[in-house]
Amino acid sequence: MSQRASPRIIWQFVDGKAGHEQQSAGFIQALARHLPLHVLKIDIRHHPIGVMDWLLKRLPVHDSLPDYLIGAGHRTHLALLTAKRVTKAKAVVLMKPTLPVAWFDYALMPYHDQPPQHAKVLATRGVLNTIQPSTHLDKQKGLMLLGGASKRHDWDEVSLVSQMRHILTASPHIEWQISTSRRTPEHTLLEIRHIATHAKVWSANETPQGWVAAQLQQAGQVWVTEDSISMLYESLTAGAQVGVLAVPRKQTDRITQAVDELVQQQILTRYSDWQTTQQMVPAQLFNEAERAAQWFIEQEGLCVTK
Repeated sequence: MSQRASPRIIWQFVDGKAGHEQQSAGFIQALARHLPLHVLKIDIRHHPIGVMDWLLKRLPVHDSLPDYLIGAGHRTHLALLTAKRVTKAKAVVLMKPTLPVAWFDYALMPYHDQPPQHAKVLATRGVLNTIQPSTHLDKQKGLMLLGGASKRHDWDEVSLVSQMRHILTASPHIEWQISTSRRTPEHTLLEIRHIATHAKVWSANETPQGWVAAQLQQAGQVWVTEDSISMLYESLTAGAQVGVLAVPRKQTDRITQAVDELVQQQILTRYSDWQTTQQMVPAQLFNEAERAAQWFIEQEGLCVTK
């Protein structure tokens, strides 16, 4: 009779930023679908780790020695390296680190961060997330997710509402859910509150935690304003046909170029293209957390037990 494999111990370093935690959680959850894991979450706001801790080889954490250390966000980098120095565990950094990549054992970095060519670096299409591909997508259900002005995008309410009306008019057979975000101007919410009889509009503070993830498991068609890059990647991961609602760009940079590349690769549909053809590009398999987990397991030569 074979013995059950002991779980791999992971220390997950978080910095209080939900987006960063989503990235490391997405990777860890993907690993957990293949390996038994024991995960200890360490919030560096409550357990700060500084240069002196690295120099003196000390940690404010006392738990079972880890096999792997995982973190996303610049504030986790020194904590990862200090824990690596003290415990001898392998450090996995998500996103492009501010410290030299060679100091970490593995790096999972989006293509738009221009990752170096290295055997221990995996380039991912966007940042990782916790969304799973859905097996229950419904072509009769649609979702629109609105962001707001950001450092790289302005907000043109008139143009946006016009785009939304055009899509809604062209799809009277679809039951639409529309949600604003904390960045969406209040006036925009008032403007769209009763935009169509077959659309339910929600403000950000009306939707409970997990609402967007639940909607992404159902909606066969999703439209996202271009400023909400993380929502674009999450929508693609769920498996929907995904369109991009245009908002003015303040600048062209690695993030806007990443959107352009997804359009060129026929993974995303721009509103302007849809307006011409009334067609969206077919949905594709897009699960970067799973791909990252399989790559890591192969790199480490781990025995899959699930």
